[in-house]
Amino acid sequence: MKKTWIATLALCLALGLTACGPKAEGNNAPAEENKVENAQAANNAAQTEEATEDASVPTKENPMVVDKENNTVKIYAEVNEKYKDESTMHMIVARDGKESNHAMFISDAKALEFHDALESLGLKAGNNMTKDNMGKAQVEGDALDVSFQFDGNDKIFTVDEVVADSSGQPIDIRFGGNYEFQESAGTGCISCLLSCPAGITSNHTHKIGDDEKENFTLMLNKDNVPADKTPVIITFAAK
Repeated sequence: MKKTWIATLALCLALGLTACGPKAEGNNAPAEENKVENAQAANNAAQTEEATEDASVPTKENPMVVDKENNTVKIYAEVNEKYKDESTMHMIVARDGKESNHAMFISDAKALEFHDALESLGLKAGNNMTKDNMGKAQVEGDALDVSFQFDGNDKIFTVDEVVADSSGQPIDIRFGGNYEFQESAGTGCISCLLSCPAGITSNHTHKIGDDEKENFTLMLNKDNVPADKTPVIITFAAK
């Protein structure tokens, strides 16, 4: 009997079991089961929290997130640092758009889907810009706050901190609308810095051509905008 007990104890030790032997049998099994169940529950909760957090942040693969509770549309984009040294009216353009190479930020979001996302928040488009009045009229529509968070930086920048407008005037982004024009033109313009008939959103402050007439530039702010192709989350929020 003694030899059998010693052999059993040795086997338990070899297997790394802490609850072996006649007295422990039947006492620790429920506790061990509870530990396993608790660990699994904690792991499941962590995975659920992580999935929820991931779903709220746009990525290259899922480039647009609509948050109706907070009245925001977030899109994924990448920096085009060419416009740290050149002026452009194109702030954000969809990668599949004709004007994507002329934009400060290139997004994998689709321009027309972005339009529908803004409408889903109950925002009203101005739809007042046309080919005939561009350069004479300023875009209307609901005003939007636009903010930027670059990969690797917790700071959230305003549009005026990201875009250097040498005229010194504040940027006033509006929901221009222009679904039909964008659908036919295919420029991919998500947000323009001059009042534009193609941009889903654009800047009420300046008319097309004002930059040439008034001799000002619209460029990326070198002090705040990181290197080429740095991912950025751009948030459009209803004011």
